[in-house]
Order: sequence, then structure tokens, then C-alpha cells
Amino acid sequence: MLSEDFHFRREDRTVLWQRIAAHIQAHPGDLSIAMENLDRWQALGRVHPGPIHDWRARILAAQQSPEGMRALLEFMAAPNHDSEPIKSCSPFVGLPLVDVSGA
Repeated sequence: MLSEDFHFRREDRTVLWQRIAAHIQAHPGDLSIAMENLDRWQALGRVHPGPIHDWRARILAAQQSPEGMRALLEFMAAPNHDSEPIKSCSPFVGLPLVDVSGA
């Protein structure tokens, strides 16, 4: 039955990434959690290195300048299907997320 398909209950990917971006904007120190995840994954060889290097560069830029932070937040919140390969390897697991729906 279609109503039992988890895809119908799964949060929209764009909304999820907007929630992650809102959390990071409100709590930029939590970028350290993402960096710890990347370090652990790289040490364990659990993920292809491409997304790890891409996320690491984006997060380091965000930690170093307001422009880098703005670029990271825009990248995360944008509904761009071309970014899905990197977003599918999200280092933001475990973050408490804020509601961006306005409800």
C-alpha cells in the first residue's frame, strides 16, 4: 500500500537542509560536531574522501569568515539537486534542529 511507503513520511530534503542551516546559524559552534564526524569518518575510512574534503573546506571557510559562513548556509538551504551527492554525506548527524516552518 502506498501510504505505508516511508518516502511519503520522510521529511522533504530541502526543508531538512533549511533546518540544519538554521541550527548552524543559531549555533555556529556546532560546526565542531560536524568536523569531529568528518575526522572520525576519515580515520575509519568509512566514506569516500571526496565529500569529506568538500565539507571540510566549506566548514573551515565558515569558521574563518562571515562570507564563508554565508556561503555555507546558502549552500545548505538551497533547493539544488546538483548538491545532493555531497549533501547525502552529511556530517551534521546528531544536531538538534529548529523548526523553520513558522508553525
